Amino acid sequence: MKKTTFVLLMAVVLLGACKTPADIAYLQDVKTNEAIQTQGDGYIRFYPGDKLSIFVHSRDEQLMNLFNISGRNGAINTMTAGGQNYAPYTVDTNGEIDFPVLGNIKIEGMTRDEVGKTIKNRLISESLCKDPVVTVAFYNMSFSVLGSTGTGVKMINKDRITLLDAIAMASDLEINGLRKNVLVMRQEGDKQVPYRVDLTSAEDIYHSPVYYIRQNDVIYVEPNDKAKRASTVMGSSAFTPSFWFSMFSTLMSTALLIYNILK
Repeated sequence: MKKTTFVLLMAVVLLGACKTPADIAYLQDVKTNEAIQTQGDGYIRFYPGDKLSIFVHSRDEQLMNLFNISGRNGAINTMTAGGQNYAPYTVDTNGEIDFPVLGNIKIEGMTRDEVGKTIKNRLISESLCKDPVVTVAFYNMSFSVLGSTGTGVKMINKDRITLLDAIAMASDLEINGLRKNVLVMRQEGDKQVPYRVDLTSAEDIYHSPVYYIRQNDVIYVEPNDKAKRASTVMGSSAFTPSFWFSMFSTLMSTALLIYNILK
């Protein structure tokens, strides 16, 4: 009877060691075919300090040359069209850009599409161009990813980027990345505001103010306890769960052997 108890105890321990960790899968509470409301429209908008490239296309080549500022030939990070480089604009502290002929244009809080339409309407209403096509592109706008994931500065290449998109762009979280407490630092005015997001919870992700990423956001994925222990001097041995499980298994085997001898 006692021997059977030993065997059952060992089986329970082994099954417990093999179970799937509960904090690995994303969106664990998501419900099939049930829509989830997100926060805002998520479009990237321009603010002071941001850079953008603007290209005006027209049938009249002279007008095109008038509105498009040429950059240095071969210049890095300029917008290229028709084999010519065009320099970017910087949004000033007043939220404006200084556009050729039109002068200062307020674009703070606008999306790419809104900036393009604003310039197009000005060109037409002031009889400067009859058929303009205005293309607006992000210029060196980015966010950063740090910690237990693919790290680095990631360029913004589309109008909306979710937190999940950002993680995918960083090649996903490492298996030891802590999914329940991802930190997003966001510049709001003259302050850095921290937000915490639980990636295992759909409710938490989709209702978070940082569900949509903005330029200059910093995403930090903290390592879990196992990774933290592994960073210590003896972390790869005496303080890891595998060490203690191995030790426990050895003790159980020894106890079972002694029991069989003394039986």
